Amino acid sequence: MLDPSNTKQLSEYDLRLLRVFKAVVEHGGFAAAESSLGITRSTISVHMASLESRMNIKLCVRGRSGFALTERGQVVYQACLKLFSSIQEFGSLVDNLGKTLSGELVILYSDLLDQHSIHNIGRAVAAIKQQAPRLCIFLNMETVANIEAALINNRAHIGFYPAYRKIDGLISEVVFSEQLYLSVAQSSELYHVNDQDIDGKLLAQYSAIHPGIELNPMGRDLLAQLNFGAKGYQFDSRVALILSGAFIGYLPKSELKPYLQSQQIRLIKPEQLHYPFELSLVQKMNPNEKEKVALGMAELQRVFKQQPKP
Repeated sequence: MLDPSNTKQLSEYDLRLLRVFKAVVEHGGFAAAESSLGITRSTISVHMASLESRMNIKLCVRGRSGFALTERGQVVYQACLKLFSSIQEFGSLVDNLGKTLSGELVILYSDLLDQHSIHNIGRAVAAIKQQAPRLCIFLNMETVANIEAALINNRAHIGFYPAYRKIDGLISEVVFSEQLYLSVAQSSELYHVNDQDIDGKLLAQYSAIHPGIELNPMGRDLLAQLNFGAKGYQFDSRVALILSGAFIGYLPKSELKPYLQSQQIRLIKPEQLHYPFELSLVQKMNPNEKEKVALGMAELQRVFKQQPKP
């Protein structure tokens, strides 16, 4: 079973033999391991011989100089330590999952939530509360920088924001994406210029809105063509700035829908001037309260994957 060329899984008997081997090594010999294992020296000797036979490896030597591991025995012992540590960690994880979670589950988001996100977060919270009724859900809006700091310092469990940049110690997963389009208000002269007459040189003559965060490469390239005169991270802030007629800026159609219908705002060369806006669920790589994070992430991922953003 334990022959290196054999790919079968370890049996309970194999684990029993490995536990005997581990105890013998840690006690320095067969005799010293008797009381710890609760079996006789002769039985230990039989178990060790069986293990060496099953592995086809000489694990130890005994003689006048005492007990000693072979070189391969050292390798097997180190592997045993990792194996039994993993088994113990698995047992602890299962035990914790069986316990009722309590305290706070802190979820921070960076944008005013649209109806789609509100609905999905509500569904996720319902599922979380069903599984952990004693858990208090703390949901609040913060800046991206504050969310990143809160996750790193274990003041929050899950972040929900545009994860454009990589932060050491954080891992993220995109849960939905939508396109942002360059937009202009009817009160701007540019509104009345035909798309075929609009080029980069003309766009540079109009003040634009910078989103205030790092962007994906496509977004950076498009924004590099603009002349910034304002900054607005929140979508509603950008809408207000665009409606002033003093600025152009990128927004999703979901935010622009009523203004497009009333023709207060139009898109500029929508086939060309657009880039993806991605929202991600973010967590710390090694959080303090892993069970809370695992539960929250699993339910949020589930609902967003089931209902992608329209």
